[in-house]
Amino acid sequence: MKRVLIIGGSVEAWHLACSLDHATVWLPEPERVARDWPCPVAQGALPALHQFDVMVIACHPCDGNTAGMCWRAAKAIDLPVAFLRRPAWRAGARDRWVLLRSERSAAAVIPTGARVLTTLGRQGLGELKSLKAHVLARRLGAPGGAFPLRHGRFLPAKGPFAIAQEERFLRKERVDWLLLRNAGGPGGWPKLAAARQLGLSVAMVARPAWPGGVSCASVAEAKTWIDRK
Repeated sequence: MKRVLIIGGSVEAWHLACSLDHATVWLPEPERVARDWPCPVAQGALPALHQFDVMVIACHPCDGNTAGMCWRAAKAIDLPVAFLRRPAWRAGARDRWVLLRSERSAAAVIPTGARVLTTLGRQGLGELKSLKAHVLARRLGAPGGAFPLRHGRFLPAKGPFAIAQEERFLRKERVDWLLLRNAGGPGGWPKLAAARQLGLSVAMVARPAWPGGVSCASVAEAKTWIDRK
């Protein structure tokens, strides 16, 4: 059986681990809400790669730093490596999206006084210092410290949320903009569908580029690649 190192950070990493018999997961950072992993889990330094037959990089789709670092480590010892990255969200005809290259550029498009819902973490929020808006930052688990912006607050929450729930929330909080990274996947889509229904604007931060190489869009594709190596 192949010994597989999975670079975690996405729900796809967990599903892939559940489908394999000899996997180890490395988490680039502690989980805000712990999962019940079916295999050994490592944190801290990257495990010694010589003990594995293949690596699957399934970190968060917007985590370019982890993807690049792990890819370089695998290539340095000729360890076969593939990326597992779910497809990005795409705007439809009724969506009102503004595409951004970075979180920092949100200040140029979101007007003064807007009420903004975001799912950015603390690091991403730190890029919004020049944004003159009231920011509602939804996050899993406890906030872990004071809110880093002058106007706004954390909203501890645990999904998934249905479209109707998101619509009620957006109306209640008088949200007129969403600010999101393009993580893709079904989990975050209901708030985008709700924004569409309510005619709200969305500032969508593009995904960072990942290194070139074998790319899988689903757990099934990743399993097929593993079986063929």
